[in-house]
Amino acid sequence: MHAYTTWLYQAIAEAGELDQDSAAAIGSPELAGCRYWLLCNTNGRRWLQVVECTAAQPRDSLHSFGWMALEVLVDDVDQLAARLLAPACPFELLRPAADLELSDRIRACQVRGPTGEVLYLTQVRGEVPPFELPICAAPVDHLFIPVLSTASRERSLAQYSDIAGVAGICFDTRITVLNQARGYDLDRRHPVATLQLNGSCLLEIDELANTAELAAGIYTGIACVAFDCGATADRGATPLAAGPFAGRRVSSHRGCAGERFALLYD
Repeated sequence: MHAYTTWLYQAIAEAGELDQDSAAAIGSPELAGCRYWLLCNTNGRRWLQVVECTAAQPRDSLHSFGWMALEVLVDDVDQLAARLLAPACPFELLRPAADLELSDRIRACQVRGPTGEVLYLTQVRGEVPPFELPICAAPVDHLFIPVLSTASRERSLAQYSDIAGVAGICFDTRITVLNQARGYDLDRRHPVATLQLNGSCLLEIDELANTAELAAGIYTGIACVAFDCGATADRGATPLAAGPFAGRRVSSHRGCAGERFALLYD
């Protein structure tokens, strides 16, 4: 938590102990009673929940299926990358800032956080059709693309397309930070899909070969991604009276890559 408030310009919007319903909503009822902090950017936008669990097992998201990275919108990626090179910084710079193969209007660096989580810190410098991308309004703004690694792009895309009610786009591209971590040629391409969501957000799905499936359990890093839904709540949605989702109806789900995700309804 201190890493994000000290180095990534976030603030604590709320803190407490995770209640039983909130823990179940993110697919991990065993986290009930754990301390949590809800973080917001400099404009007060809440977007990241940090949960402390001393029993969590380590996970390398670049070598296993599930949520691989959080792509976070930033104002100046070069300046931020330089800041994170300070000796006392708990973030590890995995790849320096560079323009994406997709477009030179998108520039990003990749870092690993103190619990092994991988962040793509991304600056958007203009429109990139056909994608709808957000406009940055804070030094480090918010998550706008959760990145999923899966054994089957088609199966994962079908699952989320059914929820979102839109079709995705499939293509092959370099994932340099992954290639570096696995010792592949840096130009190696992987099957990828993107799914456009409301709010100028997307979902990225990366199909990866030679990847481990994790046993059930609590792991460090990215435990769950919550999606705000405008549709009618499904039958499994539970109204929450406390915690970070207070006042919302929430349903917990598990994707075909083993990832946990929650759907939030009004």
